[in-house]
Amino acid sequence: MASIPNFEQLKEMCGSDEIKDCFKFLFIQEEAENEGSITKVTEWCEGLHQKIGKFAELIEEGRSFSYFDVPAMDGMECLMEAQARNDVILQALAGLLNALREAKPEKRRHVMVMEVHD
Repeated sequence: MASIPNFEQLKEMCGSDEIKDCFKFLFIQEEAENEGSITKVTEWCEGLHQKIGKFAELIEEGRSFSYFDVPAMDGMECLMEAQARNDVILQALAGLLNALREAKPEKRRHVMVMEVHD
């Protein structure tokens, strides 16, 4: 997570000594960071969804292994545990993605509040 500058740093970064410009600059950065996070988490979700699909195919294929092949059975057990954990992680990422998306209107409103003062 990026460090948050103080007001003197914000004044320098936005090129203005007016506090309203500092807030607007800060809120625009927040909005952009939120959008970037949405993009990144979406990519993670898509990648994990693909992985879950591939693991499902491997589990299905592995059902034909002999129960007397102990390493294969141990590997299948680990694969199914990994699949279950991937499902939990995907659900957590989906929750994060929902929270980020729900924050979009609030982040936009913060920028608009400061634009009123322009």
